[in-house]
Formats: sequence, structure tokens, C-alpha cells
Amino acid sequence: MNTIEPAIATPIKESEPWIGTVPACEHLDISVPTMRRWIKDKKIKPKRTPTGEYRFRRSELDALLN
Repeated sequence: MNTIEPAIATPIKESEPWIGTVPACEHLDISVPTMRRWIKDKKIKPKRTPTGEYRFRRSELDALLN
């Protein structure tokens, strides 16, 4: 079982692109259900698109790996 600390504020470059759920899960080497659980538990705060999809900053994902 993966355990993780709550998200820590990290400096974000405004030009940094947002990535989707599947690429974010691949980057973290976790499953989509795990990512959904982390979002629900507020361990990571994604942006929502108008169509309801999640988007993540790679720098915030990298902070979770540390």
C-alpha cells in the first residue's frame, strides 16, 4: 500500500504545462484508483477542466515523490 504525505506547496512555473490523469499516474507509478483516492483525501489538488477532467502540474507530482 502506498502511503504519502499531504501535498506541500511548491513553486510553480506559470509556463509549466498541465498533464492528464493517466500520464500523472504513470509518472508517479500508481493506479488511477489510487490517484482518485489521493484527490479525495486532498493529498493532491488537481485543476478541473470544463468537462470535469483532472489536470496536474508535473512539479506538484514531483513533490509527492520526495
